[in-house]
Amino acid sequence: MPNMSLRCYYEDLAACAESNSSPTVMLSEHESRHARLSRRLSVGDELVLFDGRGRQAAATIAAVSKSVVEARVGPVVEQPRPAPALTLAVAMPKGPRQDVLIEKCTELSVAAIQPLLTERSVAGASDHKRDKWRRTTIEAAKQSGQCWLPDLPAPASLDQYLVDLSRFDLVLAAMLAQQAPSTAVTEMLEPIREARTIVAFVGPEGGWSPREADALLAASAVPVSLGPNVLRIETAAIALAALAHATSRV
Repeated sequence: MPNMSLRCYYEDLAACAESNSSPTVMLSEHESRHARLSRRLSVGDELVLFDGRGRQAAATIAAVSKSVVEARVGPVVEQPRPAPALTLAVAMPKGPRQDVLIEKCTELSVAAIQPLLTERSVAGASDHKRDKWRRTTIEAAKQSGQCWLPDLPAPASLDQYLVDLSRFDLVLAAMLAQQAPSTAVTEMLEPIREARTIVAFVGPEGGWSPREADALLAASAVPVSLGPNVLRIETAAIALAALAHATSRV
């Protein structure tokens, strides 16, 4: 697949994979508009379609109308999600800083971004807001050449999320020095590299409450330090995502 081909999101590649022929599909209004107006593509030009669940396929534009682009889909290729699969459980920041977190962590291949409701949370995550985040993840995946999108579950309280962490090989919690004796995250590179599934907790502005810090430690979370500076929520999340991404493998 040519690296310079326009990448377009098409969510039903699974059906194309089951076809014995080269099916023709209609791109969404958004993707059609981008291909037709922004990139000025026409019949015969090549695309890459991806569904956000590990499938992608080379495609060729078969027809262009005022509102719709149709593409003929080639063989669908499935790619496993890179490991370690990192879930970021985050007390989300305010406003546009959320978009920065979502965009950059998608570029860094996180498997899920779980909004957390904590005692000091400053922002929620409505269905409307999560729909907007989904569009952000699609654009970030297109830019970074990925065929996986992060899951964006409904918000959960910290207590709810701590009930069952057994599905994760490694549990990390970013903590300030005054909250718990912490291990430098650079000393965790080998455990991160060896794990297939990781959850990393990032607290709200002002840090975890004493009760929440105790609950994380009781759940066997490894308290980690991200360095000497006090980081904003999105900075801490991106730093953890970058470490996991740097050790990733298929």
